[in-house]
Amino acid sequence: MNNILKSITTFFHRRKTCVKAPSDESPLTAFIDSGQLASPNSLLRLGTKYGGWIIPVESGLNEDSLCYLAGAGEDISFDCALTQRFGCKNRIIDPTPRAIEHFQKLEQAVRVGQRFPVNNSTTEFYDINATQLERLSFLPVGLSDKDIELRFFLPKNPDHVSCSTVNLQKTETYFIAQCYRLKTIMAQQGDTVIDLLKIDIEGAEYAVIRDLIASSLLPRLLLIEFDETHTPQDTDANERIRTHIHLLLNAGMRCIAVEGNNMTLIHHTRN
Repeated sequence: MNNILKSITTFFHRRKTCVKAPSDESPLTAFIDSGQLASPNSLLRLGTKYGGWIIPVESGLNEDSLCYLAGAGEDISFDCALTQRFGCKNRIIDPTPRAIEHFQKLEQAVRVGQRFPVNNSTTEFYDINATQLERLSFLPVGLSDKDIELRFFLPKNPDHVSCSTVNLQKTETYFIAQCYRLKTIMAQQGDTVIDLLKIDIEGAEYAVIRDLIASSLLPRLLLIEFDETHTPQDTDANERIRTHIHLLLNAGMRCIAVEGNNMTLIHHTRN
């Protein structure tokens, strides 16, 4: 039992991680007012270099907080860090078979007190114990703007795990999975309010953004990856990104950090 409750080797910092110049080299700076970004000293980065995200140091997250995390793949280091640092209750959303298997194997490893690697790494391992893992649940469905079954197209590189309902990489192989609106998933889980929402859904973020705004379900903290910054579908990609960022800003969100293709926003009235 002691082995089960023992933390596995740490790969991300439990203490405050200094965020240096969060806007450096991010293509998203072209779509925002950099003067609105938060000071690096007021920001915290949790998770691995690949799977990590930036949130405010004063996030307001605690054991009563509920986070929805759409897009897991084989790196849920950020998801685990939220529970470790703040005690949050997290719901991970991803229908990808490899993502489901990854979470199941993590559960099995923690249960018997074994190390389990992040993203098949030989140097980075999850640091989470059985009690903390109970705060995470995995929902094997997709996040969309409709309650519908959709095709999830596999990436070109078979070593990669992220699949796309908009066929971001123009491939032919796919699987079919059930998708739901955020409003539907919350009703199914008996949730009325969420504190943090992460959207990393390979090009399907635009429809979900519009649905969040129309449903008045924007959370206090919103983390979004804009995939067309690295994989544009056509010459209108920049306009799509700009339009949806402005929709969020007009709906009361403020962009406080950007890193690579990722953006962190906080709701003006829910700080």
